[in-house]
Amino acid sequence: MYIYIIILLIVICLIVLFWKRENSSLLRKNSMAEALIDDPVYVAVSTDVSESRLTLTWALRHLQPKKLYLLHVHQPISINPTSSGLEQSEIDAIQESELTSSYEILLKYRDICVVEGILEQDVDISYSLANNVGEGIVELIYENNIKKLIMGAAADSHNSEDMVNITSRKFDYVTKHAPHCCKIWLVGNGNLIHTREGRFDRRGSPHPSSESLTSLQGLDSALVPYEEAVRGENDVSHALSSPEDQSARGFETMYYEQQRRGLEIEERRIKAEEDLRAEIENMKGIQKELEEQLYIDCPRQFEMFQKERDEAMKTTVELLRLLNLDNSESASHSPPSSFQRSVSNEPPPYFLCPITQEVMREPSVAADGHTYEAEALREWLDNGHDTSPMTNLKLAHRNLVPNHPLRSAIHEWLQEHS
Repeated sequence: MYIYIIILLIVICLIVLFWKRENSSLLRKNSMAEALIDDPVYVAVSTDVSESRLTLTWALRHLQPKKLYLLHVHQPISINPTSSGLEQSEIDAIQESELTSSYEILLKYRDICVVEGILEQDVDISYSLANNVGEGIVELIYENNIKKLIMGAAADSHNSEDMVNITSRKFDYVTKHAPHCCKIWLVGNGNLIHTREGRFDRRGSPHPSSESLTSLQGLDSALVPYEEAVRGENDVSHALSSPEDQSARGFETMYYEQQRRGLEIEERRIKAEEDLRAEIENMKGIQKELEEQLYIDCPRQFEMFQKERDEAMKTTVELLRLLNLDNSESASHSPPSSFQRSVSNEPPPYFLCPITQEVMREPSVAADGHTYEAEALREWLDNGHDTSPMTNLKLAHRNLVPNHPLRSAIHEWLQEHS
């Protein structure tokens, strides 16, 4: 008899625990839905008011937001001082004027919101500068923790409203790189084309790959094993006490935020490395032009410059290899590189300025293809010289190109010998 009573009590306890778990999950989903309703709405607009007006009007009439942000990514015009013949101050003035004009155009969208019944103080502008609009939008999403975003797409006027031809590459880029908690609407010609639902459960691919860790989009799949463990712990702690469960969820949220920030920093590091590579390629182009000029004027000087170039490129390649090391621990377990073995108390000869014979702080490439201390070469030119300190040939121009890879190598050498 007692055995049946014990079994019955166990069954009742299990039913109560299951009911509490389901009730807690339902409350959590409801709170997320309420938070999503109150989230501000962001509408991506361009400087072409006629193009983005219908997108903004659709958002105002269908979502009826309490708070609205006009999201805009400004692409600054690129002006080369050498080719344009303008001074840097004149270029800055042109870019500033363009920025002011762009902001004044955005104020026209605010007037549209007021006409549609939105209070002026409930309309703000979220603004950023970027060369790529898609990347700028994704960066603003992470900076402002955007949960609702409406984007516009160009539509083919010859098609009907039910057959809109999507031509928005920005939308494809944003949906791939934006966090999954951000809901995105794509509107074309005043009609809803596509909706990417936002989700909070992060149930992506059950098998995270190493490639996903190089993008913020892979954060969900990378954290699945952790979430499953946390969900199991949350079930046990919730059965004990509700406050403990809330505390666990708080730490879980903090963990996700730390992981997201870490991956964002990693992406920025990769982007900085890509920029460095692009700058090296640009320097190669400049060096090639200088090589051709030196090859015509002075074959012997060309051979000297080619040897110096090769030594500098070896240093650059080694520096890039060191940048690709994942962390200091992996570096400590790896055998010492040839670059590390070559470090001595005496600086390499290509670290020395040909004019001052001292280690360069701001190495820069002149028109003759040689690298000098920037201040020393400017002083040489200011003293009335228009020839190369190395070749004694007349310089084609007075411009200096910073040698960033060599500067990084010198900086590392100075740190090791300080």
